[in-house]
Amino acid sequence: MINTFDVLKKIRPLSTDRLEDVGDILQYLLPWSALLAVALMGDKQAAWNWFYSGSVTVIITFTGKFIFNFTSWGVRPNGEPYSFPSGHTSSAFMGAAFIHFQIGWMWAIVPYLLAVLTGYSRIRTRKHWLRDVITGAVLGVMVTYIFIVDLAFPPLSL
Repeated sequence: MINTFDVLKKIRPLSTDRLEDVGDILQYLLPWSALLAVALMGDKQAAWNWFYSGSVTVIITFTGKFIFNFTSWGVRPNGEPYSFPSGHTSSAFMGAAFIHFQIGWMWAIVPYLLAVLTGYSRIRTRKHWLRDVITGAVLGVMVTYIFIVDLAFPPLSL
């Protein structure tokens, strides 16, 4: 006899273990999908913008993690170190924001929803506090905005 409860438990997409895996995958999938989109369009300037905004997002995120690790904000809900800000969330929102600012907001609706799911996964699995996720999201969006809309650096000539 099939136990319906056990079947539903196994296929439930937002169980804690699977949700953590979803967040782990989306932190890479969103930014790299954004790069793939502009690569398929043949836009070299956009690819350099992706490189600049991604690099600065990572540098700021890990600098923040190092600095805040020596404060109470550096402790995760599960007791582990390096909580603030959320690197998964900053990376996911960088990818979504890149699509938004480089390609268009209509194309960014699903990536933004997936980035929110990434942030939710970090809170639900007790890897981050809400403040970590919000800061990571703002960081990813703001850095990408600055590099695409405000600065728009020219590509390096190699």
